[in-house]
Amino acid sequence: MTEDDELVDIDDFRKIQIRTGKVVECEKVEKSRSLLRIIVDLGDERRQIISSIYPSYKPEDMLGKTLVVLSNLKKAKFMGLESQGMLLAVDDQGVLSLLTADRPVSPGLKVS
Repeated sequence: MTEDDELVDIDDFRKIQIRTGKVVECEKVEKSRSLLRIIVDLGDERRQIISSIYPSYKPEDMLGKTLVVLSNLKKAKFMGLESQGMLLAVDDQGVLSLLTADRPVSPGLKVS
């Protein structure tokens, strides 16, 4: 595989919908080691996202955070719960960090 094989065309990038989402509810998924059930406000709707971020993030620490959300990811099920998007994060040598805006912003804004 060459470097050019990994390049993304602008038309491909335009298909991805990345938006700001404000966490309005969050709870640990019962019988799970690492899953949180997170409800995010995307401005025009609320979505449920199931994310494997516990114990890096506790439910009470998530409330009110404005995060970066991949909002047009195909739905998936985790432990019987439907996930309707994905939180964006980085893992730096085992330390998880969720992506956020560097100042207060409204939920539902398109990231570009």
